[in-house]
Amino acid sequence: MSSSGGVGLAYAQKSEKTFVGYYQSWSEPWTNNPQQIQLANIAPYVNRVIVSFIQPNATYTKGSYNFTGTGLQFAADGKVVKDAITLLKKYNPKTKVLVAVGGQTYTNFAQMNPQVIANIVKDFGFDGVDIDYEPTNVKCLSSNGKVSCTSDAEFRCVVRQIRQVLPKPYLVTAAVWSIGAYGEGQWANAQPQGEKTGMTLNLLRSPESKMIDQLHIMSYDAGTTYNPQEALAAYQNYFKGKVVMGVAVPPEAWGGNVYTLIKVRNLAQVVINKNAAGLMLWSLQKQPEGTPSDDNPTAEMIAKTACQVLLVGNCQQPLFSS
Repeated sequence: MSSSGGVGLAYAQKSEKTFVGYYQSWSEPWTNNPQQIQLANIAPYVNRVIVSFIQPNATYTKGSYNFTGTGLQFAADGKVVKDAITLLKKYNPKTKVLVAVGGQTYTNFAQMNPQVIANIVKDFGFDGVDIDYEPTNVKCLSSNGKVSCTSDAEFRCVVRQIRQVLPKPYLVTAAVWSIGAYGEGQWANAQPQGEKTGMTLNLLRSPESKMIDQLHIMSYDAGTTYNPQEALAAYQNYFKGKVVMGVAVPPEAWGGNVYTLIKVRNLAQVVINKNAAGLMLWSLQKQPEGTPSDDNPTAEMIAKTACQVLLVGNCQQPLFSS
């Protein structure tokens, strides 16, 4: 820092932290003008946008720009959406746009078609894929201090197949379970416990873990006993790449936790203190129930708060510009 503090101040006002926003394709009204699509008008502080969701077993004809069979639920035509993605990147050159595969609804990873996924990525100009692997009926058990899950082999296979069709510099990220790094060592009894305790551990110690650029911890829908800071420590213990902590617009789907602005601010500060990569928001278009307030924040309130603490920059801008 210079004696005047000028260099330090300039540095302090901008960081390299990531703020990830999940974008609901089903929330976008029809338009034939790409400039009017919300996707084209996301604030630059959302420097990772993840369009949700494509089916693992999607069908798609390369060059068709037809969403039928993909799982994406845009009302607009494919070429309009492609142009909106192009516009977003033009407006915000540092923003990366990924497409999420899976989610809570699309769980047929056994029939995954990686080449179709790659074709969608390349046709629409996505920068990569976020693997949102949420299989049903996962059972994880601990034996002799080690966790194994019924989903272990498939999870690794999904990561490996996606990376094979999308080599670097395409991004491959993964949304992972809140308690997915619990169940062993000092986190053997970390709360809460559930059938998915330790679900990510096998992947994180496998060769496939090096194929993942960034983890997005779904640190919500886990109840009031869950401590995101403890989950971050567990994930950082097993994964040496970039780790992003997730928050959700209330109400959460399960467990009764609410990310107030104070909680968002505190978690963002933990991210800085622990040298994690950033924060993630589910989702950019989700609306809170009731009157918005610091204790019942909107997506924009959460995004601006995260932006300010993470020093991403341009925090005064609305989440969606017109």
